[in-house]
Amino acid sequence: MPILEYECGKCGKKFEVLKNTSEVIGDITECMHCGGEAKKLLSAFAHKVSGGSINESVDMTIGREAEDRWSKYHEKQAKRRKKLQDIPVDQPKTKDGKFMPIMALGNKKEKTQRRDYASALQEHRTDRKKKGQGQFDGPGVF
Repeated sequence: MPILEYECGKCGKKFEVLKNTSEVIGDITECMHCGGEAKKLLSAFAHKVSGGSINESVDMTIGREAEDRWSKYHEKQAKRRKKLQDIPVDQPKTKDGKFMPIMALGNKKEKTQRRDYASALQEHRTDRKKKGQGQFDGPGVF
């Protein structure tokens, strides 16, 4: 039994009606508020399935369409990753050719600030854990 949505032309109110499939004949019904003429609206959850055949179920058609959409998405992501791989990285390397970690970059003052911030953050998280508070359970003193 579908739930149909109607809008009254007289009072302008919208309402829903649960109707048996055999009762759904036209697009017009009587308004339950004022008795005026109400027209059927296209529901937001309605979806038209394209394609398919007599031998194919709706689930199979929707599944095939979803699979096509996902494959297009993965193709776009692969192209994006390829572009990102082509961008040169100016991050310094160690003597053995490996990239230096971010914590090692910058001057002495910046390195000290990052280290202090990281240790303060770790202490803060440890205190919250001891008190039985999660990371996002509410405000806490930093």
